[in-house]
Amino acid sequence: MERSRTAEGRVYCFGECRFIPDRQLLLHRDVPVRIGSRALDLLHALVQQAGSLVSKDDLIRFAWPNTFVDESNLKVNMAYLRRALSQSRSDLPYIATVTGRGYRFVAPLHTVGGTDAPALPDAVRAITGDLPPQPPPIGREDILVELAALVEKNRLLTIVGPAGVGKTCIATAAARQLGERFHDGVCFVDLATIADPQLVAPAIGFAVGLDDHLANVMAGLVDLLRDQELLLILDNCEHVLNAVASVADHLHHALPGLSIIATSREPLRCRMEAICRLAPLDCPAKGSEAEASAAMRFPAVELLVRRAEAHGYRLVQRDFAALSAITRRLDGIALALELAAPRLAAIGAPALADLLEQSFETLAARHDAAPPRHRTLIATLDWSYRLLSTDEARLLRHLSIFGGDFALEDVVGTVPHLGRSAEDLATWLESLVAKSLLVMSYRRGRQRYRMLDSTRSFAAERLRSEGEALSAMTGYAQYLLSLFEQAEAEWNWRTREDWTASYRHWGNDLRRAIEWAFGDGGDVELGIRLTGAGITFWNEFSSVGECRTRVATALEAAKRLPHCDPQLKLKLVAAHATNGCFSSKLDEEVEADLRHSQRLAEQSGSIEYRLRSTLGLVGVQAFTGQHREALSTVAELRRIIDAAGENTVVPDADRLEFVARFYRGEIEHGQAGLAGLARDHASVAHRCRTSRFQLDRFVAIRSYLAVPTWVTGDHAGALKVASDAIEAAAALDHAVSYSHAMAMAAIPVSLWCGLLDLAQEQVTKLFDAIDRRQIDFWEPVARFYQSAIDAALGKGDALERMRAAIDDLAASNQRPNFPARLAMLADTALRRGRCDIARTSISEALDYADERDERWCGPELLRILGLVRWHDGDALGAGQALEEAVQTARKSGALSFELRAATSRAELALKAGRGDDALAQLAAVCARIDRGFDSADVVTARALLESHDTVLCAR
Repeated sequence: MERSRTAEGRVYCFGECRFIPDRQLLLHRDVPVRIGSRALDLLHALVQQAGSLVSKDDLIRFAWPNTFVDESNLKVNMAYLRRALSQSRSDLPYIATVTGRGYRFVAPLHTVGGTDAPALPDAVRAITGDLPPQPPPIGREDILVELAALVEKNRLLTIVGPAGVGKTCIATAAARQLGERFHDGVCFVDLATIADPQLVAPAIGFAVGLDDHLANVMAGLVDLLRDQELLLILDNCEHVLNAVASVADHLHHALPGLSIIATSREPLRCRMEAICRLAPLDCPAKGSEAEASAAMRFPAVELLVRRAEAHGYRLVQRDFAALSAITRRLDGIALALELAAPRLAAIGAPALADLLEQSFETLAARHDAAPPRHRTLIATLDWSYRLLSTDEARLLRHLSIFGGDFALEDVVGTVPHLGRSAEDLATWLESLVAKSLLVMSYRRGRQRYRMLDSTRSFAAERLRSEGEALSAMTGYAQYLLSLFEQAEAEWNWRTREDWTASYRHWGNDLRRAIEWAFGDGGDVELGIRLTGAGITFWNEFSSVGECRTRVATALEAAKRLPHCDPQLKLKLVAAHATNGCFSSKLDEEVEADLRHSQRLAEQSGSIEYRLRSTLGLVGVQAFTGQHREALSTVAELRRIIDAAGENTVVPDADRLEFVARFYRGEIEHGQAGLAGLARDHASVAHRCRTSRFQLDRFVAIRSYLAVPTWVTGDHAGALKVASDAIEAAAALDHAVSYSHAMAMAAIPVSLWCGLLDLAQEQVTKLFDAIDRRQIDFWEPVARFYQSAIDAALGKGDALERMRAAIDDLAASNQRPNFPARLAMLADTALRRGRCDIARTSISEALDYADERDERWCGPELLRILGLVRWHDGDALGAGQALEEAVQTARKSGALSFELRAATSRAELALKAGRGDDALAQLAAVCARIDRGFDSADVVTARALLESHDTVLCAR
């Protein structure tokens, strides 16, 4: 048989199939069947002689003209053909094998059509083959280099990516860059307006100048382009994918001088096809706005700004944070950024960022030159959506409920109401990935999926319009409930690193599910249960503000229910009471809530919640200056521990007791006890439960050890202990522990050592932690220390700000280290010549210390009192107070306070002309200070000694 190259113009019909040889197209119920060009050639040879035997040799010559191939190639392609045909016919075969001789087409067959080619529609005749005008891409330099290499190596390349990502732009840029390599130039074919798959080949033919009256277009294309070196761009292929794949595959193999670049939202799946997945443009990460000057280095920001400048926008520094937020909201999608540019110029960056948080509808092209599918961001997504099967579209709608990324098992657990198997769901997920409607990634060796924000917004709207939102959200919330109940159980035994890695990304989903449950048409009882299950999550990730708000809402809702599970109610009450420990005011209500939680826990027999509530109560008592009461509650805690055999809590009880004793003046006992605990717990626990008692144990011990270590004279050791606490809390990424270590250890020790730069860095980080996690408790403390730093640097209103912060602490009953802070205020006031403030402050500090039995900083209070008396002209009273300060510090082991008091006594004695005894006393104190680190107090004392020729304290 000789291979015919004449225009046949026939359509072969059999069963539910139509075969159009001229277009290399096999249709089943008008849907193209994916099959290779060789198999289609074999089908052509068989249907031309339907009912007759076609030998193996004839078939090989027809499908592989002028090429020697083994008979196995024939068998393989015939198997492909039979498999494709069997999908449409299950009872009888289409092709029969004549053993040892060949094959026969045996199905009923009729042909239609003649030799006259139909007239081409206007959509085809509008194709010119010219490259469309496109601005040069931004931030795609590496991709263009990669494309050039792939085209040279493979000759058939598909650029794949989501709607609007810039596939056409990058393809035309690559064509302009590669055009000189092709002697016969570049031909661009936009297939977006071609709705009929049968028009793909004619559209290409018209673009390259093929006679449009030819019936056998494929043969004509091969003849026309046989000796040409041409780059063919096939743009927007996704809606006619099978036809494009068939044509591209045939042309690629038949024409060695032809290279093809296709753009599509999914691969063509041709033989030898190279795929370049085009990702969105890089955007600044959330929280990186501090690096505003670097924002323009991100391609998404640069593209947005450059396009907006063409509409009159002028870039200003203050816009960078909003510009970064806009690009993140638009996922770095090039089309979305292009559409946003005119609005940016018109209303400004902050306003546009706010608008986009509400809706994407604001993005619309301001001219009619853009294709309809590109005139709004929603239109681009609708184009992709309409190409989905019914099942794929329904799944996409339901996936819009996920706030972050998700895995297959999450989908299976969330959509049981769809009644589909895991295998079906997995197949549709992979199809949505292939169509660029989902992004797939790998985390910890597992496949994860996520939607771009724009896609999620589009799909969520379709979910609502289809009336499926209620069933979807109910399934979603029920799945999250089971997920977070599982997280609670695993929190007891999994390592923290493993636990947080598994559950960290579910925060947004939990938030959305709870908001739905408590909203109109939601499920309040489910919302209460979700809140209870989320408490462990919020505590472990230091989401203090969210936990406080959610738990309060759930408790109010639980009151309106006819029945609430007692254990769930206990969990919520205990969490509400503990949350109160972080509120801006530690009033009587906070303590009452903790005692109520204790009673409920005792009634229900819950040892765990009795321990939590009692520990929380000790913390509140310590922070409100009730140190006697704190010791009494620690004793109560020990009784609970002994009765329940909960020895794991003993170190926490010990810590609380040592801290209370230190505050009451047992300085050496408290310091030694905390140091012993630090030695016993020398590494951060690897298991979870960091937030069982709100603070990580390793961090908590060191947070309270740093100040006693400084007080006893080991300044370098205090800095090291504080640094260890901060580093451990940062490594755990536990903001509650981190802010506690900063406020209670690092900042005061740095200030007392005179390290202002280090203290400023720490205060800045504390403010950041407060803002990010809404840990309101520490805000006035941070303001106090910031004001103290400013005062040391000579800033004008710093003293007044210190006083205001102290007043706020007193008003909110937040009293940790309260007399020491009053002493700092008084000392600063004296240096500023404000004896009135110093006098009032030190008097308040002494009264507070006597009333609350807080004796640890007594020597420092006496020192300031002596200085105040000196300024008031009472030299005798000043000397008495300073000598008492030295002796009290020596007896209690407060070497640092002893050094300060001895230094002040020597300074005043020298001014009075009788400094020998005081200088000798100071020299003796200096000799007991560790020489490994010179803090500000040590430097001051030694300078005083050396300036008076008393070198008793060698450096």
